[in-house]
Amino acid sequence: MLFAQGGASGAIGGVVQDASGAVIANAKVSVKNEATGEAVRQATTDSSGLFVATLLPVGTLLRGSNRSRFSRDHFPGVVVVITETTRMTAVLKVNTVKQVVEVQSQVEQVNTTDATTGQSLGAQTIADLPLATRNFQQLLTLSAGASADLNGAAQLGRGQVYMHVNGGREDNNNYLIDGITVADYAFGELTYTPLPSPDAIQEFKVSTSLYDATQGRNGGGNINATLKSGSSKFHGDLWEYFRNTVLDANDYFLGQVVQKQNIFGGDIGGPIGPAAKLGYFYFNIQGTRQRSGDSPGTYINTSIPVLPTARDATTLLNTFFNCANCPGPKAAAIDPVALNLLNVPGTLFGPGAGGGFLFPSVPGTPGFTTIGGIPQLNYGPLLLTDPGRFNDNQFTANWDREFRNGKDRLSERFFWSNSDTYEPFGADSFGIQTGGQPGVNNLNFPLDIPLHSRFGSITETHVFSNTLINEFRFGVNIISDKLNNEAPITGAQIGINLPTAVGVKRAGGRS
Repeated sequence: MLFAQGGASGAIGGVVQDASGAVIANAKVSVKNEATGEAVRQATTDSSGLFVATLLPVGTLLRGSNRSRFSRDHFPGVVVVITETTRMTAVLKVNTVKQVVEVQSQVEQVNTTDATTGQSLGAQTIADLPLATRNFQQLLTLSAGASADLNGAAQLGRGQVYMHVNGGREDNNNYLIDGITVADYAFGELTYTPLPSPDAIQEFKVSTSLYDATQGRNGGGNINATLKSGSSKFHGDLWEYFRNTVLDANDYFLGQVVQKQNIFGGDIGGPIGPAAKLGYFYFNIQGTRQRSGDSPGTYINTSIPVLPTARDATTLLNTFFNCANCPGPKAAAIDPVALNLLNVPGTLFGPGAGGGFLFPSVPGTPGFTTIGGIPQLNYGPLLLTDPGRFNDNQFTANWDREFRNGKDRLSERFFWSNSDTYEPFGADSFGIQTGGQPGVNNLNFPLDIPLHSRFGSITETHVFSNTLINEFRFGVNIISDKLNNEAPITGAQIGINLPTAVGVKRAGGRS
């Protein structure tokens, strides 16, 4: 009998046989963690020679089997995959002389225990595959049935991943870290979810269909990620990933744009105290400093009407309404709000750029050109880039310890991250789109997006017997993001009065 695996655990199951293929009943099976050498589970085969060890930590385990008259055999390199049951066949040899034999186990490469479809990727695969912004979520679409938009390598920030599973919406997926849901239920996507460094990820899996009730809560994909733990030996890494403008090719439209990126950090893990009496720890820290002028919100590539050098009411009327080839009826006056907006000074496009106006001047002839007897408004190109910035600081701190000879296991996970994204030409109308009230300022650029992520969990696994195991998890996930519009002017400054806007006095004095 095989038990369902939930959250961040896996299982090993199989059969113990002798050399002739006959099953061996009452054989003792010991499962050890290869990284720490500690026994994590004990089991005994039943009358059919079958065994199962459930709720095992993800990673590479060592499995040993023995029975009277048979040698004590070791089966190293048995991989426990998240949410899956690894099936294997253990063949024991007759014990003619006291000996310990190490053999290669016969592990099934295809999951035959359930019909779940999905792909599991381990730490080595994550480290080997290229990630432009060090976002492991960009690898989620390697699973069958999962797809996503192509992520721009020059995109500011950690890179957005809009994953669709079997044609579903991107907000139909569920995201877990070590068995705790960390989905963003306010936004419904992966945009602001906790994102540890890929070096801190032990394994992740995307279950795309036919998974059971122990997996996730949504009808789309179910993303399970597990964080690394320490081992019996100290191990650490340092890294620096960088990009620089002088090493990048020119953009076809914008020419050479600023593209600088530095991702640096390190990690260390190992035992705590003599013989790891206080458990095992793992610590990861990473910082990101990015500047990009080739990302949405950092450049403008469009055409706008050509305006006259003088922007007084008379000149504007004669250019666009009362000229010889102007279409439509003549006009006696111009809207005061439009006049004020066209004359607002601004340097958002760079010192002296755009004629020094918020609504810039572009090359060309103001007014209309008659083509085929039809007046056409003259447009000019507005092409510019202003590098935005993305800064991120994060760390991951994990701790594991076993008690009572493996009968109890306590695990702690903590992730902390503060990031900030600044887009010179970014704009936000999210509040209005979701039914919120418009603000007094709807001229929406530049845009600043601070994001604070906190994730913590505690897991306790208790073995009552070989057939009864309980796992308790408690976790907290905090996502705090803001969309700060740093607009250059307010609507009131150009004569716009929105009675329903936040901050505007209404009848009775309420705002």
